[in-house]
Amino acid sequence: MNANAVTNTEPLADSVLGFRVGAWGFILPVSIHCEVLERLHVNPIPNVEPWLSGLLNVRGLIVPVIDLHLWLGMGTLATKERRLFTIGRGDKTMAVWIDGYPQLLSEQAQSFVPIPPVETLPPALLPFVAQCYSYHGEIWLKAQFDSLFRTLGQHQSRQETVS
Repeated sequence: MNANAVTNTEPLADSVLGFRVGAWGFILPVSIHCEVLERLHVNPIPNVEPWLSGLLNVRGLIVPVIDLHLWLGMGTLATKERRLFTIGRGDKTMAVWIDGYPQLLSEQAQSFVPIPPVETLPPALLPFVAQCYSYHGEIWLKAQFDSLFRTLGQHQSRQETVS
């Protein structure tokens, strides 16, 4: 297990939003600004990591688009259910591809059971997981998306200077 992972067992807040990326469920507090976008055109960028799908114009704001499927080594998933989902505000906004629509999990929040970080978590994701939960046999992760996005941005910037 990665020493950077938080291993507390805090209960889940009353109001959370959940979304899926492959086998993983992710939860966000409803206080974080996020938005599902209809199929907007993602402008690809040459010579970048495969998980950086490109850039998206969201009401005049240029937003990077991350494919967590590729970043986590799950391959790409191109279905009609796939959605663009922005997280954050202003210049801190990032977009990720998610599987289907997010769900408000307020009524289910009390049924989420805190568990220790799961050994099967992708190693790249583990430093960004604040807490793991189990709910009806599925694993849900409270991820620190601000840290994740900052790290991915720094990684991409280093790649560009090396190239």
